[in-house]
Amino acid sequence: MAMIERIRNQQTLLLTIIGLGMLGFLIPYDAVIAMIGNNPGSQAAGSVNGNDVSFLEYRTRVQERKTLFNYNADRDAQNEVWGDILTERLYGDNFDALGLELTKEEFDDIRYGDFISPWVSRTFYSGQVTEEQKAQWKQTFSTMYSDPNGRAQYAGYARVIEQKRMREKFDGLVRAGLAANTLEGKQEFLRGEQKVDFRYVLKKYTSIPDAEVEVTDADAKAFYKVHKGDAQYAQQAGRDIEYIRIPLTASFDDRQRAQTAFEQYQKDWTNAEVDSAFLAGNGLTGETNIFEIIGAAVDKESQVAKFETAAVGDVIGPYFEGEAIRLDKVISKDAVADSTVKCRHILLKTADVNDPAQLAALEERADSLKRRLRAGDEFADLVNKHSEDPGSKATGGEYEFQRGRMVKPFEDFCFDNRVGSIGTAKTNYGLHLIELLDQQWTSDAITIQRVERSVAISDFTSKEAEETAMNFAIEYGDTEAFRNAADTMGYAIIEAKDVKSGAAGITGLMNGTEVVGWAFGAETGDVSNPFQIDGNYVIACLVNIKQAGEPPFENVEAAMRAGALQEKKAEMYMDIMKGSTLEAIAEQAGDRVNTATGVSLKTPSISGAGAPEPNVVGAAFALPLDVISDPIKGSNGVWVIAPVTRNDVEATGDFATEVNGLNDRTYFKNMPISSGAPVRLSNAIVEKAEVEDLRQGS
Repeated sequence: MAMIERIRNQQTLLLTIIGLGMLGFLIPYDAVIAMIGNNPGSQAAGSVNGNDVSFLEYRTRVQERKTLFNYNADRDAQNEVWGDILTERLYGDNFDALGLELTKEEFDDIRYGDFISPWVSRTFYSGQVTEEQKAQWKQTFSTMYSDPNGRAQYAGYARVIEQKRMREKFDGLVRAGLAANTLEGKQEFLRGEQKVDFRYVLKKYTSIPDAEVEVTDADAKAFYKVHKGDAQYAQQAGRDIEYIRIPLTASFDDRQRAQTAFEQYQKDWTNAEVDSAFLAGNGLTGETNIFEIIGAAVDKESQVAKFETAAVGDVIGPYFEGEAIRLDKVISKDAVADSTVKCRHILLKTADVNDPAQLAALEERADSLKRRLRAGDEFADLVNKHSEDPGSKATGGEYEFQRGRMVKPFEDFCFDNRVGSIGTAKTNYGLHLIELLDQQWTSDAITIQRVERSVAISDFTSKEAEETAMNFAIEYGDTEAFRNAADTMGYAIIEAKDVKSGAAGITGLMNGTEVVGWAFGAETGDVSNPFQIDGNYVIACLVNIKQAGEPPFENVEAAMRAGALQEKKAEMYMDIMKGSTLEAIAEQAGDRVNTATGVSLKTPSISGAGAPEPNVVGAAFALPLDVISDPIKGSNGVWVIAPVTRNDVEATGDFATEVNGLNDRTYFKNMPISSGAPVRLSNAIVEKAEVEDLRQGS
């Protein structure tokens, strides 16, 4: 029985506890849970082939693993430990049966000897093994083993290394035992080299109007009965969840306290002679930032009217922005070019623009061009004669652009100078002689120093939200009650459908691992205890359980109807497409005769037909030449074919190319042991085993 259900069954005790908690906040929610009974050691983190993996064992191993290795996130450590537990439960007997063991000599060798194991290389050496590093690790392990305080840590490393090595040995045997032979190579050669040409009539399913056939409920259910076990319809384990959020937000009193404090800060900051001293003296240094607000961004600020009228030095606020309270001090106000500028330029290039001598030569050329402009030469004429920027020659060297579109020195010249200015800017392209033609608009640029602090949630507010959430979870313990109460109280119900085991988030909830973990241990109709996630108390209801394997009809009804529709179309045209010639069959089908050439069993695709058609191509190789087939139900439509020619291929040799290709594609023998066939075998073993993962949020 779920923990929250035990609480619901002890409501007298619960009401007493809540009453005490509301009076003095002496008994937190966790204490309530502990008093009702929620011993993690008695729960299962999951099960393998019907045998539970206790949370106590799982959590103990996770904590030990985190003391031994650095992980980017706790979830990485949890997943690795879970994988090791699966290895022990699913492979342990195989290790023993095969006589796999790790001798002391090999244990030393794979850590710092001549044959470092792949896992040790990745984990201890970051994939870069050097003699110096091996010597360092040998010394580290020796020191750890010799120190009584370090012996337990050494034993922890040894256990992990041994298990990883056993798995590496097993995976190595799997990979070594899988290989294509010469006969398979020959068959692969023939599949690719033997070709067939055939004439055909194809009536595509998509060309047959749906209205021409009728699919009844009985038809859909009959199709389901035959095909429910097909791999394409296999259902993965999933859960349909509904949940509500009860916000954990600051109350009116909390906001009033924050406002009172910030009103005093506003007075003190206005009168402060040195901003940094004021901020440091009030512990606000870590909550302040200086930034510039330009143009349209000013209009988006909630205090835009005050920004526009404020003088430099004014302190605006306090005011609330969401769950934060702010003060803004105006540092400066300027008008800047912020939209579009128009210019024209002449690009002068050299081999190395950063070479002083070469740059000086370019500057001398630019000065000469300036003199010619002052003498009355047309800029466009000088562009055509001297500019080395082919992209702007056709427009007389002109560019019109917004901020962020050009390299910075070029852009800075255009935005920082007045219209009519002529000057140079050096970029990696060379030296630009620029004339600024227009700055179309200017905008206000306001530089402010902002102090921003999240409004503190008081203990009273926090407890109140906690009690509200806990009362909801306890009082409304089934789907109907959950939905009715949420509707009455105005909480939006959010649906998360087909949630998979191990999902990190669900619809509307990025950090949803705890909810997912609960859902995979709950029963249909259960309502969860409150989860504190992202500033809310989240209460979930498990609406539907989808078990892995054959899906119930209602979950795949649309797919079954589509399948039945296609079968009905196939049956109809298999009756229609009969005759003594392909031309007659084509006329009856309302289609035409086509020809397929050079088709092989290796790639059973037919140009223009859509998806591969292995049954059709197989028939083309099996039928006598010039014999018309019976109608064939294919993947894309109904076919009638007549083979025209087939080539005879002599096949001798060792077929090394085909053997190697089969090994690469089928067994991935040239990939690391951590990939390829061992991984595919492992995935198959886990898929077939009864593995249940209930550890999310642990």
